[in-house]
Amino acid sequence: MDAKLYAKILALVPLLKSLSPDEVNEIMAISKLLKVRKGVKVVEEGEAGEAMYILVEGSAQVTKKLPNGESTPLAELKAPTVFGEMALIDREPRSASVTTLTDTVLFQVDMQAFNDLRARYRPAAFKVLRGIAPTICSRLRHLNDRIGEFFKNPESNLAELEQQFLNRQMGMPAKRR
Repeated sequence: MDAKLYAKILALVPLLKSLSPDEVNEIMAISKLLKVRKGVKVVEEGEAGEAMYILVEGSAQVTKKLPNGESTPLAELKAPTVFGEMALIDREPRSASVTTLTDTVLFQVDMQAFNDLRARYRPAAFKVLRGIAPTICSRLRHLNDRIGEFFKNPESNLAELEQQFLNRQMGMPAKRR
């Protein structure tokens, strides 16, 4: 795929929709193109977040570690989208892991290069930051909905979680709703 096609795909990413073609090119210029094979953990929960990723081709799964050490899936990401965007805002450890489900093409936006762009008062950097807010809000609303669903019938949901845990302990596949 050539740079012009990647630029068109990047323009479809909700976080980047407000950017002009020149601004998309600025983000591409500070990004590293990665071709990642299926099954690779791109982001590890608990590690320092030093980059945002733009998923251009393929899909990935977001997982969260449970207290018992197992991981549970939170979401499936399909191109075009972003993940790890909080790294452009803070240096906190990653809140989840992301593993590729297919061979993927990613743009890695390095936090330091992005901060340099922002320090030069480039509009592209500020538009990306402004675009991160709705992404985070949407994900928070989704999480709040999931928590609300759980507490509508906590006894039943807790029993279901206990059964899933027992099934995993016995090597049986977990049933998903």
